[in-house]
Amino acid sequence: MMSSSNYQIQWDSVGNGGSETSSSASYKLHDTIGVNQGIGSSSSYREDGGYRGGIYDPTVAFQVFSENTSTQVATTLLVSTTVTVTSTVDYSVGDYVAVVQDLGASQVSAIGKVTVVGGSTLTVDEFHDGGVAPTIDGSNDYVYKLSGTALPLGTFSSSVVTTGIVGWDSSADVSNGYSVFLYENHNPSDGGNTISDVGDGSVDAGSSEYGARSSDTSLASSTFDTQDTAITTSLQQVASRGDNSLKARDFVTLKVGVSATQAGGSYSQTLTFVFVGNY
Repeated sequence: MMSSSNYQIQWDSVGNGGSETSSSASYKLHDTIGVNQGIGSSSSYREDGGYRGGIYDPTVAFQVFSENTSTQVATTLLVSTTVTVTSTVDYSVGDYVAVVQDLGASQVSAIGKVTVVGGSTLTVDEFHDGGVAPTIDGSNDYVYKLSGTALPLGTFSSSVVTTGIVGWDSSADVSNGYSVFLYENHNPSDGGNTISDVGDGSVDAGSSEYGARSSDTSLASSTFDTQDTAITTSLQQVASRGDNSLKARDFVTLKVGVSATQAGGSYSQTLTFVFVGNY
């Protein structure tokens, strides 16, 4: 195809002469010869004559990444796409990161992809938040690397709500868009004990309950966009787009509360994220 910073020609036509493909060091041209136009077919072939009929295959890329709690660093300032942190040792260009304001039940978060690491700052390509951007004042504000497929939440406490972020990056060349769905194999469990689903729309400290909230604020078929919602063993929508999307990023914030009488143990579960194109 031929392209520049502001156009792309996937197919062109030549009135006379030409070959299937013509190319040089800077372009590649799919061309058409002849003057017949229209579609002809039989039981064994199909011809799209005239201006070359494009072969369009909708494609997608979908990457999921979880918060790496061991990379937690404090942040003191966020200006546009640059965040100031206490250490950049664990961070590199190309890493996905989450910025979290006021870590806990009511935290405000945003995710982005690192483009520059310099001194005590990380610069990302752009931040994607849940409708409200984080405001950093250096008090209980943190940055995390988003990497890997496991999310260790540490030790639960009845005095705080424990949180963790799972994000994803979607590029979907699908004209009708897509949805992302989430389901679990079971509630967090250590075999004999479980943590119950949140039932009132809010995971609170001191109560044994578990749920999640999505950064996508316009969901049509679930409540993850408006309240802390129980994750079930059935597919539930946690993100969607209505047209072609590039670098469409969303995330869910997992929240766990426990009562003082919650049995001790090593609680775990498996979460599965499913991308479905609206073909």
